Amino acid sequence: MNTLVTVNIFKHFWKHFLNVLLLMLLVFQGSVTAKQGSMDWESPFFQDHKLVGKIWDTHKNKWLTSKQFDKELLYYDYILLGEAHTNADHHILQAKIINSLVSAGAKPTVVMEMLSQQTWQDQPQTWSKHDELKQLASMLNSGWPWDLYVPILKSITRHQLKLYAGNISSDELHRWSNDQGDDKKTTLLHEYFYTEDNFTVLKKNIIDSHCGHANQGFVNFMSRAQMQRDRIMATSLQGKDLPVVFIAGSGHVRNDYAVPMQLRRNFKQTSYLSVAFVSVQEGENDPQAYLQNDSALYDILYFTPSHTNEDPCKKFRKQLKNMHHRQTP
Repeated sequence: MNTLVTVNIFKHFWKHFLNVLLLMLLVFQGSVTAKQGSMDWESPFFQDHKLVGKIWDTHKNKWLTSKQFDKELLYYDYILLGEAHTNADHHILQAKIINSLVSAGAKPTVVMEMLSQQTWQDQPQTWSKHDELKQLASMLNSGWPWDLYVPILKSITRHQLKLYAGNISSDELHRWSNDQGDDKKTTLLHEYFYTEDNFTVLKKNIIDSHCGHANQGFVNFMSRAQMQRDRIMATSLQGKDLPVVFIAGSGHVRNDYAVPMQLRRNFKQTSYLSVAFVSVQEGENDPQAYLQNDSALYDILYFTPSHTNEDPCKKFRKQLKNMHHRQTP
């Protein structure tokens, strides 16, 4: 065979071999990357849901990678992380966000809704052992699933971050409510920087969250309680070393009312990011459907499996029925 032909055949074969090798390397790298980016979810329901693990930017209407999301966090003074309290994955992801900020060179301050200022006022700002922190938090602020908050507490103690209480105690809230009397709605809206629309949405959400089983007196008290809690929590974020990471229920980090609104209107703060960790719903694959017809409800949606597959209203009605039976002689 002609030497020149042999060389050309060899070059062609070698080029083909290199292309195949490159393709195999890309496939392998992609599988490794996917494996590294995956997470062992704790919540048992809908782990294979299409949205699980995805991050949706509600303003840009686009998906973010984990790296893009981590980079986005660095631009804000206040990072508001809204959770479902009993979803373990939400707390794991909150801890990962704190760790990511530290890895990027930040020293975030952590403020938690779960800690009331009245019970926590004499506690140190930094802790070295997460188990001691958890034990005291459980004792002074019972009623919260502190076992699920361990990932966050570990991040706080590992990085020696400052921790502050963000909430008002229930006892103090009731004393405040009794002292206020029945304020006129116009006075109430003005004091808390609400509009009529804000207030209407707030009351509707309270009624919906109690599955329609809430009388007017209860709705009025819960509305005022929410407004007071949000103002107290927004106040607790002020004067802290930046950035501040706020750990709270998702209802307290919604943009239309709650803490973000207090930051904007009361404290003239605009450098905040509202992140809602969202438990997916079976058959609902559109991220917009989780925004309650308000595309700006949160800045970021971070989707996770669900910790329950039970209809909350069905469960609530069952609890009401049991209470009625206990009260009936």
